[in-house]
Amino acid sequence: MADLQTTNRVALAKVRETTFGVTPANPAFKAIRQTSSGLNANPKTVITQEIRPDRQVTDLILVGQEAGGSVGGEVAFSVVDDDLEEALQGTWSNNPSITVLTSDTEISDLTTTTATVAAGGDAFKAGMLTQLTGFPTAANNKLARVASSTGTSIVYPAATFSADAVIPVGATIRQVGFEGASGDLVATTSGGNALTSTVLDFTTLNLAAGKWVKVGDGDNAGKSFAVTAANNGFCRVSGVAANRLSFDRVPAGWAGDTGTGVALRVFTGDFLTNASTKRSNTIERQYLDHSPVTYEYLTGMTLNTLQVEAKQQAIATYTKNYIGKSASTTNTRVSGATDVAAPTYAVLNTSTNVGRIGFDGAVITGPNFVMSATINVNNNLRAQMAVGSLGAVGTGNGEFTVTGTLETYFGDKTLYDKIINNTLTSFDMRIGRSDGYRETILFDFPSIKLGSGAPSVAGKNQDVTISAGFTAFRDATLLYTVGVGRFWYLPTS
Repeated sequence: MADLQTTNRVALAKVRETTFGVTPANPAFKAIRQTSSGLNANPKTVITQEIRPDRQVTDLILVGQEAGGSVGGEVAFSVVDDDLEEALQGTWSNNPSITVLTSDTEISDLTTTTATVAAGGDAFKAGMLTQLTGFPTAANNKLARVASSTGTSIVYPAATFSADAVIPVGATIRQVGFEGASGDLVATTSGGNALTSTVLDFTTLNLAAGKWVKVGDGDNAGKSFAVTAANNGFCRVSGVAANRLSFDRVPAGWAGDTGTGVALRVFTGDFLTNASTKRSNTIERQYLDHSPVTYEYLTGMTLNTLQVEAKQQAIATYTKNYIGKSASTTNTRVSGATDVAAPTYAVLNTSTNVGRIGFDGAVITGPNFVMSATINVNNNLRAQMAVGSLGAVGTGNGEFTVTGTLETYFGDKTLYDKIINNTLTSFDMRIGRSDGYRETILFDFPSIKLGSGAPSVAGKNQDVTISAGFTAFRDATLLYTVGVGRFWYLPTS
């Protein structure tokens, strides 16, 4: 007797489509880490209106199909990258990186000073701080500052590495920030909060207005501001000039510091903002207890909504909902299909993995401690139906709306005043690992207003709380609604 299908033996994967509703040739299906999937075909049927003298119905006719549904998961670094890109309909702006896919090819040699690469070396500019991982000599897997580059080489200062002649699959060189020469980077408040330089050219370092950066590396001596320790924190970029990096958000206590004797490190990440580029997928669901295996294919799956939820003492979770074209089942996998493993980063919790919840530009500490935060992205898609097609011929884009809820203790009237007065404010949340390389995701909503909420007095022996609903909208200066930062490396302090 065959085993019945269990949920623990259902595999989910997806591949981006080039043409809506058409599975690419020889698809490379990327595995999806999931906690649930409610995807289905949603057939639309109509009972015939034909009248029979024996009073019986002659047929139930299939007239359409509205494939779609939800997928639930737990937030982990890199796991939600595609989902964020599809939900925001933007495109990740990535810092330069080179990863070896074929042994000794993309990076073919590492001497004491130089990495030889097949292409793309010139994307690494002088002053960039790079992270090397996966190299055979353990001591080579570290942070190193670029001195110069060409299309086929990345050059570092003398005696930076030990020689590695054969570079294995997975070895990576990635920009994770930048580093100034000793005394070159200066903190200032003149003309606004900023870093200034004499030598380093900020316009070459993949910086842009809206990006968050982490100033200072407390793990290494001489890489942070010493006189003004308060400067060593997260800042948001508001302008980039050759010798001035301006900020509109800085840590409390930011002050001028000449950085004497300090080769300051500043950490940066990849960056994503909302736009209007729809992307559709073919989603494959495998029922592995079936013999033979059943393959379900849902095509044209376009991400409509994404909810991210961070509750107290819990795992950060997400739920995404798709609208698509059609679904089918078969016992034969699509021709030429291959598999791409899902990222293996650990799931993130809301206790030790939340580095910051910021409100109105400042870190929320107390007395209005956050109990939960929910973010809802909605593209307001609609399935476009037509005569001659069982499923949708496309999906229509709607208004990009972002809402959410902040549930806090009612420690003072600050939050309540903003609700009553319809005050323009902002919200940001940083969530990431506290171990390893401390990979981190940063959500930023530069312009929000709180449209609902009031103190809740529910009964005796309880805390008074306030659940504030917010709406995010286009920032008048940054010109986007949502920004997401992706940091591959952060120092512990």
